[in-house]
Amino acid sequence: MEQIFESVKEIEKELAPYLSSDEKTAEFLMIENAAASLEKQIDKICSKKNHRVLIMCGSGNNGADGYTLARRIEKKYRVSIIKALEPSSYCCKTVFKNIKPFFDDSIKIFELTDDADGIEKEISEADVIVDCIFGTGFHGLVEEKIQKLFKIVNHSDAERIACDVPSGIEKTCASISGFSMQEKKRCVFCADKTVSMGAHKIGLFCDDAKDFVGKIIKADIGVSEERFAECAEKVKDKIFLLEKSDAEFPERNELNTHKGSFGHVCVVTGSKKGAGILCASSAFRCGAGLSSILVKSDNSNAGDIEIKMPACLMICDSIPGKTSCLVAGPGFGRDNDIKPYLDYAEKNNVALVLDADSFYYKETADFIAAADSKEAKLVLTPHPKEFSELLKICGFGEYSVNDVVQKRIELVRTFCQKYKNIVMILKGANTVIGFGKKIFICDMARPCLSKGGSGDVLAGAVAGLLAQGYKAIDASITGVIMHALASQKFKKTYAMTPESLIEEL
Repeated sequence: MEQIFESVKEIEKELAPYLSSDEKTAEFLMIENAAASLEKQIDKICSKKNHRVLIMCGSGNNGADGYTLARRIEKKYRVSIIKALEPSSYCCKTVFKNIKPFFDDSIKIFELTDDADGIEKEISEADVIVDCIFGTGFHGLVEEKIQKLFKIVNHSDAERIACDVPSGIEKTCASISGFSMQEKKRCVFCADKTVSMGAHKIGLFCDDAKDFVGKIIKADIGVSEERFAECAEKVKDKIFLLEKSDAEFPERNELNTHKGSFGHVCVVTGSKKGAGILCASSAFRCGAGLSSILVKSDNSNAGDIEIKMPACLMICDSIPGKTSCLVAGPGFGRDNDIKPYLDYAEKNNVALVLDADSFYYKETADFIAAADSKEAKLVLTPHPKEFSELLKICGFGEYSVNDVVQKRIELVRTFCQKYKNIVMILKGANTVIGFGKKIFICDMARPCLSKGGSGDVLAGAVAGLLAQGYKAIDASITGVIMHALASQKFKKTYAMTPESLIEEL
């Protein structure tokens, strides 16, 4: 897994002496290496001198990256620059001054005050457009003149590359949260690739950024990964990006086994039995030796339709004696009594997954506090609305769904610092897992998961792994990755059903 950073400015200061004894020289070396990384990506797209590369430059060191890139490729391709903002940082001013001789020779430069038709023509003829306007320190909304620029650029046929982070993206994406996609495309550069310099930045993994970052490529800035990691050790709150290799898929290597060797999952559900069935089926698919459904009636079954049970699942009227993992919440309803099941898990030291309706019960908050002190195997799998309810009943205060989406890292971290032994899986476009002081992000899921039942499948996957003896954090990481990888197997993203998702686990 790769580490993600909220900011790398302090790390870059630590790295500077390894590049040069002079701080400014070190800064210019980082800029040079950043430009080289952008050049490498352009070379993968362009191969002829008549290929056109348009670079949009801002006022800070991102702008300096762009001007340096222009100097490096000015004889390889037909290069033009849009000076979106006047250079203001020392590095940007210096680099801009140094490439001025090229303006009369091989580089065309435009300002946003220039003829709009000329700029639009340049954009329409570009093979590659590189965004070097704003970096990770950007806050708020881009100004109107840049919005007008993005409106044209984001509809061009050119390959679009962002330097470090697409301009308009900030750490939490709060400024664009709630905007329509059309509105976002006026405020954010829409990249096909984002070249993240030195390390991954947290802003690239907020939900609202997902449609704008494209493929994320990490580029070095002139030091080894080992040296970077060494300087990054001082960062206290660790955030990691999950990769496929981080999953520990269940294996059955021993020959002398039986179904009891792989645990028994019991899913407690209510009148909406479909959710419970999906959850139990997923647990079975992920390797649990046995999987059962316990239906708790809430006396609201008028007109209830019988659902065909998969033959592999068992129906029970009480929790089986050898249950190794209990799931409560999927289809449970909000008018049942959840306490007996929480008590059972506590008394029998059974692994527990809480999902869906379970987060609307005050008893859940009491159980979480008790479970944390006993270091019980407990995994929570809410979506943002459920998490907002959980935060309320656990005494963290009132948070809207939008608050949760914008502050998902902050809120998961706050929750897990209070409940250090509980694993939190907050579902979303990018799923966030919290455990103690560590945060894990999975960005592998596809939009086909935006359907009812997908969360039940995830809860079941985690439960199936817990039943087989996985630690809570390992079951959570592996379950989330399995779930995400399964979503990648659907070419027609609209056509996925929870049942078909289970088959791909």
